[in-house]
Amino acid sequence: MWSKTSKYLSLIFIPAALSLSGCATAQSQPAPAAAATENTSATQLTQAERFDAWKARFINEAASKGYERAMVAKLIGPAKINERALDRDSKQPEFSKPIWSYVDGAASTSRLNNGRDKLFSTKATFDAVEARYQVPRETLTAIWGLETAYGKIMGNHDIISALSTFAFEGRRVKFGSQQLYALLDMLKAGDIRADQLTGSWAGAMGMTQFIPTTFRDYAVDFNADGNKDLWGNEGDALGSAAHYLSRHGWRWSEPVMTEVKTRASFDYSHVEGPAKTINEWTALGVAPIGGQRWSAEAGFLEAKLIAPGGHRGPKLLTFKNFDVIKKYNNSTSYAMGITVLAEALKGKAAITTPWPRGDKPISFEDKKALQRKLNALGYNVGGVDGQIGPNTRKAIRAWQASRGMPADGYVEQTILAKLLAQ
Repeated sequence: MWSKTSKYLSLIFIPAALSLSGCATAQSQPAPAAAATENTSATQLTQAERFDAWKARFINEAASKGYERAMVAKLIGPAKINERALDRDSKQPEFSKPIWSYVDGAASTSRLNNGRDKLFSTKATFDAVEARYQVPRETLTAIWGLETAYGKIMGNHDIISALSTFAFEGRRVKFGSQQLYALLDMLKAGDIRADQLTGSWAGAMGMTQFIPTTFRDYAVDFNADGNKDLWGNEGDALGSAAHYLSRHGWRWSEPVMTEVKTRASFDYSHVEGPAKTINEWTALGVAPIGGQRWSAEAGFLEAKLIAPGGHRGPKLLTFKNFDVIKKYNNSTSYAMGITVLAEALKGKAAITTPWPRGDKPISFEDKKALQRKLNALGYNVGGVDGQIGPNTRKAIRAWQASRGMPADGYVEQTILAKLLAQ
């Protein structure tokens, strides 16, 4: 299939391409429920008493918005505090997993073999889903595999309790409230049944791990049986994932990402910068890996350059479809993992350049120390939160350039030591 549509390179483009914690997200309209603490006397109540008070307020608020009070009370009344949700949501991992470890795991032997079995056993469903939504089966299989191990690990948490826990108190009150209203919308419309509402501690549901707002806005009843069954019906689950990607701009005949090489004098300040056409990247010294050449049609496609392992690791051009995958889960590691698995399902290697596996990652506290030091040196990263986002990487690149280093925005223990020594 893809060899017929990969018209942009003499090199075959990497076609399209999650984990219970990484689910599809969407914008939501409902207003959040009132916060749990209304006055200082509330602090004298037990957690259970405050939770009961929150439930009463949520039921009243939902009824004032036009939802049937009896339905809301039946749904929210039995909810219990999900201690795991509170614990997992409040903890910051000490070390982040290196990107190569995540990508390796995405295309593990068992996940790859099981994915091949699913491509064969679910062929008729994939044929129908591809025909309707123009999203390739390898991408959908990769999402299915990373999200729930092809439906084997969907989570057994009560979704109402998990989301009520978030809406009750903590840093995700607005999120929890929005998701509860989305569930009320789906139940009111008859799209799902209350007895189906199980999933991850984070509120994601089904084989493809949709949070409720995404479920409400993008899930489809692919087999037209009157129930959007993302838990038990493969057509509904895969069709919903395909519909989500399609609605976010998936381009059937275009690539996701391709590995490239750069000339020795390449200016790494272009990493994670604005998209450029292939012709513009070529002029800057970027070329397909392995000595192959771009086709004439590829010249006007736009792509961004990433170097997630620094200038010593793989360099990748990412296209529109890569950004679409990130709509499903806004993580470069995730989008790479999906793409690597999707390509492996076709018997191809997405990445051939070795990763700098000897590098030692920096901890959460290291990241905050790095941010404080960059701010002190005049490279503004904004707040110190231990998250290496675009502003921090931009500051890292500026500091690297000032020191005559490749400005790739990549940091490990050796580079951190040089920065902190200034």
